[in-house]
Amino acid sequence: MRRDARWLKRAELILLCGWIPLGANAATQDDYAYRHALTTTGHSAAWRVELTPAIYAQSRPEAHLRDLIVVNGQGEPVPFAPLPASPLRVHPFALTAGLLPLPANATDGSGAERVQRSRNGDIVIEQPPAALSSIRPTQWLLDAHRQVRLARIDIDPAALPDDARFHLSVEASNDLQSWSSLGGRTEIVSVRRGADAVVQRSIRVRATVASRYYRLNLREGDIAPWASAQTPLVELHGTYTDPLADRAASRQWLSADAATISSAAGGTHYDYTLPAALPVEAVRIDLAGANTAARFRLLDRDDSRQRTLATITAVQIGDSGDDTAPTTFAASRVQHLRLHTDTPLAQPPTLRVGWQPDVFVFLAEGNGPYSLLVGSYAAQRGNYPLAAALARIRPRDASVAWQPPLATLGAVSDAAGPAALLAPKLPFDWTRLLLWLVLIGGALAVTAMAWSLLRQPHRPGSER
Repeated sequence: MRRDARWLKRAELILLCGWIPLGANAATQDDYAYRHALTTTGHSAAWRVELTPAIYAQSRPEAHLRDLIVVNGQGEPVPFAPLPASPLRVHPFALTAGLLPLPANATDGSGAERVQRSRNGDIVIEQPPAALSSIRPTQWLLDAHRQVRLARIDIDPAALPDDARFHLSVEASNDLQSWSSLGGRTEIVSVRRGADAVVQRSIRVRATVASRYYRLNLREGDIAPWASAQTPLVELHGTYTDPLADRAASRQWLSADAATISSAAGGTHYDYTLPAALPVEAVRIDLAGANTAARFRLLDRDDSRQRTLATITAVQIGDSGDDTAPTTFAASRVQHLRLHTDTPLAQPPTLRVGWQPDVFVFLAEGNGPYSLLVGSYAAQRGNYPLAAALARIRPRDASVAWQPPLATLGAVSDAAGPAALLAPKLPFDWTRLLLWLVLIGGALAVTAMAWSLLRQPHRPGSER
């Protein structure tokens, strides 16, 4: 793209966002306390900025991250807003599973056979040993072991006889009770004559909703290719989303040692201080010493009521670390945390805190270098419709996980300094003092007149 065309596109994006942000206060660089240099390598119409603990420490908690702006090399604010939420990341899915033959009486409840789920969701088919017969089943169950949007089922070639022709339809469920159809029947063909072979073993599936369980149904009148004791293998292909795993993968961790230890009624308080009020959403507790177990309550000490965030049981066996999943809770901005336990401990535990940094995006309006200004008592950034701008910037061939390139934070320096975080001193109101002087002067004048009248001598005959 030519330079003039690139600048024309940037100008269009700026106009799209609105030259004057909605709800913005008139602000200058002198309204912000600190300046962070931003390094932008290459060319892009937009850049994203990931906040660090230092940014959280410099921003006023009462501002809820609205006292942040980005300015260009000319000191002019550019469109800047939180990065809009991205669509869920889609992961490819592939699994080899066995077809579980479903007894005929298991679906109508007329026999002793039952189909249910175990505690971890596995399929459990209960039937008496005598129920196994030579009758070939007409239905088979599949467990994908997670909710997936299935696209294709491939039957293992070894599971198909030399001469077979039958039709299968597919249904989906998440509870083994209610089933939804995923299209019409697919013909499965396996014909071999010497070196020649015709094989059609794939079932195309049009799944619009993610499901864990799938059921294959044989068309009435077709001959079942497998006996009741057989569990032929199939390959499942599709996609899945896992927002919890994706969020856990992007989570950042920091460790904190107990700053103070105090005794409490029936237990001990361990207090921890983070470098800033961070959006904490997960914790781990590392116990000191081998073969130790304790139960804790995690408290938010920034809350005047010391709100309980989580109840945690920590176990340390041998010298290996605790490999259990972290304790998660709703993200909360907190800097001072407390662990309370009734279990006597020889040494204070280490608290590991998981947090998710906020991510912002700005448009490259004007010339660089760009700077992030942080911390202001009075100024706030405006509201920019950057979601519409990013839709224009996104490359046509980009995946759903596409994001603008990262602008890295560089050196920090004072802009207006810490004074920008304080409420401005109001100028002395001389008009109010003047008003009081006038009122007091008038009252003194009235008092003097009254005193003068009272001191005048009484003249005889002035009253009858």
